[in-house]
Amino acid sequence: MIGLLLRAIEARSTSLQASTLHQISRRATEMLLEAKLLVANGHVPVVAGMDDYEDEPFEASWSPRQKSFGYHDSTGRWIKVDNHEIAACRVDYGLALARMLVAFERAGPPRPVHLIADVVWDVGTITLSGAKAPVPVWFARRLGDPAVWAQVEALVERRPPQEIRIILTSTPGERIPETTQKRNHIINVADVAGDPAKLAISPQVLGARVFPGQVQRRFPIDHSDDYGIVWVRDEEFTFRGLLHRQFLAILFDAYWARRPVCRVVPTLSDAGFSDKTNNLAKAFSGRTDWQRFIKQAEGNCWIEA
Repeated sequence: MIGLLLRAIEARSTSLQASTLHQISRRATEMLLEAKLLVANGHVPVVAGMDDYEDEPFEASWSPRQKSFGYHDSTGRWIKVDNHEIAACRVDYGLALARMLVAFERAGPPRPVHLIADVVWDVGTITLSGAKAPVPVWFARRLGDPAVWAQVEALVERRPPQEIRIILTSTPGERIPETTQKRNHIINVADVAGDPAKLAISPQVLGARVFPGQVQRRFPIDHSDDYGIVWVRDEEFTFRGLLHRQFLAILFDAYWARRPVCRVVPTLSDAGFSDKTNNLAKAFSGRTDWQRFIKQAEGNCWIEA
């Protein structure tokens, strides 16, 4: 359910056809609607034509005469469109953000305040263990879009935090560009959730992500709760992609269980990689630092510090 909500937030438009979400997951869509995280928002009057041009989207319009939405096909015939097919919904950001931060002592406006229309919201401040003062929190969406990212970078440059700022986002970690404003911690909501099936962010996981130096670590190797950071003696390695973190979770579970050796291909598959990703070089394409603590031989891989 939460995965679908974050996908809906990432969509280009803030108004989504409920029928499209139903095609992804009917049950998750209904759960989000029942929880009021998705609310009715009129109609998105675009449909696929039902004639020789069925791959071409048609704009449906309201006909007072027919008393229905519809469109004229290639022969001029009126094709009625049922309201439920184009019914739209939107995310209730006020409720969604409140649910994300329910475990925190939060101060600020009762509803999030737009900083960039439909892109960035000011959520207020939270009390976070390790911080000297209440930490300001923003929420941002679609950070993987270069035009959106340029706006966000300009905003944080104009409004630097006194100490640190947390920018929560629906954008997957691997799609978040590197920011030049280092006092801003940009974190995907799913990466710091207390439960993958729930929206509430864990204060412990978020605190460890923002203040990794305060975490009591095992020696010579350890990792953050979400496997996004790996420490090898005095070195630190960051992994932002979900599949990388799922792969590391499997390897570290085996390592701590003292059964460290895993088969490469099945482990990559279990982590969610496609069948085409059949070796570690492909899985970690573009970087080699993983070789500092992941070893491989004869189709096997394991953690070694």
